[in-house]
Amino acid sequence: MRKIIGNVTLVTILLGTLVAGFLGLVLYNIKDMLFGAPFTVIAATDGSTVDSSYLPITGIAKHAKQITINGRTLGLDRQGNFSDGVILSPGYNIVEVAERDQFGKEKKETYHWVVSTSPTVAQNDTSPYQR
Repeated sequence: MRKIIGNVTLVTILLGTLVAGFLGLVLYNIKDMLFGAPFTVIAATDGSTVDSSYLPITGIAKHAKQITINGRTLGLDRQGNFSDGVILSPGYNIVEVAERDQFGKEKKETYHWVVSTSPTVAQNDTSPYQR
């Protein structure tokens, strides 16, 4: 009698493990559909001050259908990499990077940068005529 209970318990554990593994595999494969496809943006730190008015933006968006920067659509390669840049105005700038995946879900990341302006007029401190 003990062997039957032991075998039933072993079969139950094996079936439970198999079902849990199958459910885990299914959830892993549909996580992008449920939560949206992940994407990573590589650019200057949000809220930082930059010296140049041109700022390159690159990133990875696997399973993305469309990537936009401030509403402008970018191209993706087969691995989901994208690369572009934005021209920033002197002072405070807001840049929005958005991703739309194949399931219609959209994710947005908003960045805030300040461009430090340099003087646009040439100055020569050694000239006695400039004051």
